[in-house]
Amino acid sequence: MKHLNFEALNKNIAYFKSVIGETKLCTVVKNDAYGHGLLHIATHIAPQVHCFGVGTLNEAEQISFLGKDVLILLPQNERAAKSAVLQNYILTLDSFDTLSRILGAAKQTNNIARVHIKIDSGMSRLGFTLDELPALAEKLQNQPVVVEGVFSHFYGNTVETCDVQFEYFMRCAAVLQKTFPDVLLHIANTSATLLSPKYHLDMVRIGLGLFGYGDNALTPVKSVCADVISVKSICAGAAVGYGGIYRPTKPTKIATVNIGYAHGLPRVLTGSKISIKGKKYTVVAVCMAMTLVDIGDDDVRVGDVAVFLGEGVNISDDRVIIYELLCNLR
Repeated sequence: MKHLNFEALNKNIAYFKSVIGETKLCTVVKNDAYGHGLLHIATHIAPQVHCFGVGTLNEAEQISFLGKDVLILLPQNERAAKSAVLQNYILTLDSFDTLSRILGAAKQTNNIARVHIKIDSGMSRLGFTLDELPALAEKLQNQPVVVEGVFSHFYGNTVETCDVQFEYFMRCAAVLQKTFPDVLLHIANTSATLLSPKYHLDMVRIGLGLFGYGDNALTPVKSVCADVISVKSICAGAAVGYGGIYRPTKPTKIATVNIGYAHGLPRVLTGSKISIKGKKYTVVAVCMAMTLVDIGDDDVRVGDVAVFLGEGVNISDDRVIIYELLCNLR
């Protein structure tokens, strides 16, 4: 059972606005708003943000009625690029192959394509390198394309790692600004936005922080809970879960909760602490639609609610990061 705290969402946005001042705020709502629900989140925050960042054409189309600029952060195929140009979405230009698709889409539709140029500042994922930029600028001359922005993405979250990428990004931006002087520069994600104001530039892109993670001043927006559906007393040494992976050393009670890996709860998180009636208990086995929790001799009953995320509970760790839980746990 997923619950969204819109008051927390408002507070998180207000916090970031206090940090960035007059810098523009792009809220990243890709992948169903990190599992929070794209339409619910985008509709609620639209009046408070400059633009949205999404991953696909379909996501852009779902929120187009809100009247905000939408930046599609991933390169699109020919069909999607054509539709995006027709609907005036901003496309990511990350390679010469993508440029060919965008130019084709603009010419076929007799429209101007809006783009933000992606720079590979060190993540080795998407984007142009510094030595490719002169040729890119030349190819963009006299074409039905308007370059509105230049952006990149940090891979680290320390000043040392970010400074290296930031310096490279600014060198790239300087090259492009010779041809496109009015471009919007943005590179800061949540962690970089909070790390230093020098990374803010013209706009920041907030994803994880929007939903309450990355700083103690933020409040989680999403909570995931499930009902206890059975309470069973077992003896010491009894096998619990598939493979008998847990065997208590003394008599205890096992609460079965109606959530499992079919709901996005990874089996590797066996051993994590969840909450029932405000007290923490250990997950001892995860099945497809049920999770088993050792409750000792406590008075936990059928119908009690177990909290797996939010309300002071965060079961993410170095095996399953919070991004994965937010996107998948429901």
